[in-house]
Amino acid sequence: MFASLLSRLTQPLPSRAHDGLFTTFAPNGVSAATLRALYHQYDDAFPDEPVPPQHRYFRSLVDQIVGQKTDASGLQRMRAAYASCFERYEAFEDAVDVWRKEPAFRKALIEAREQIIAELLPTATAEAARRKHFSRWRECLAAPLDLEGATRLDLIKQMSPDDWHEIVLNWTWDHGTAELDWITARRDCDRATAVVALAAGKCGRFATQIAGPHERKHAGFVRTLAARVENGFYPIAELTLGLSMRKRAQYEAELETARTTGESPWRIPEGLLDWEGVRAHQPKYAITDGRLHYQYEHWLTHGAPRTR
Repeated sequence: MFASLLSRLTQPLPSRAHDGLFTTFAPNGVSAATLRALYHQYDDAFPDEPVPPQHRYFRSLVDQIVGQKTDASGLQRMRAAYASCFERYEAFEDAVDVWRKEPAFRKALIEAREQIIAELLPTATAEAARRKHFSRWRECLAAPLDLEGATRLDLIKQMSPDDWHEIVLNWTWDHGTAELDWITARRDCDRATAVVALAAGKCGRFATQIAGPHERKHAGFVRTLAARVENGFYPIAELTLGLSMRKRAQYEAELETARTTGESPWRIPEGLLDWEGVRAHQPKYAITDGRLHYQYEHWLTHGAPRTR
């Protein structure tokens, strides 16, 4: 009893002042299925996909529980770990109080909470700065372009290879491939742009003839583009790909699937996604949901009206 009291006196609970950092997943009680889902949520995270501290510390606590306790209290302990990592102060306080007679476990819950708060505070500050930075996004979208044209393709034809790369990276395939076909048919189209378009177009599915009905409308474009890449049509290879690790893995899988056929036009050269390029693209224009607009950073620097 004295040890429990001493523990509570010497290790106060983290304040409710940080409740805004926490998002509850199960306000009416967490099920075993939810606990399992939270534990495994980031199993396949890539190194450039940071795992939120709530999930990391929850997983660590669960691993400790599984390693130390095999009795019926295991699920109760996991629920306490969940409350410590995800719930707001009141639920956390209740969860910790249940384990007042087990100071070691209680201490682990409190320390996990403290570490999560310590890591979330800078993240919250950075997020606030990010929101402020992008607070003029709608204004950027509404800014009239310094280009004239009746169609989206008319506008794209007046843009640079850097802009084309940005457009291909963010293309919505439901909008068709006419613009992509024009871009990738040009000799001044960077090879990285063409490779992204080829992989994003699911060339592996077309090469192995498993493309779905909704994808087949792109078949002619993807096949033509594959032939260009296979035959070294693109003399310029300056740009970095600008891909996340997950997207790169997905694209490499598509290219490799196409190569396995051993047939033209799917004999795509190896190592295209390994090319580091000379520079990152610096677009003036961008596209969102099919709508062309100024690239936000460029607009902020060169076109945004000053604010007081």
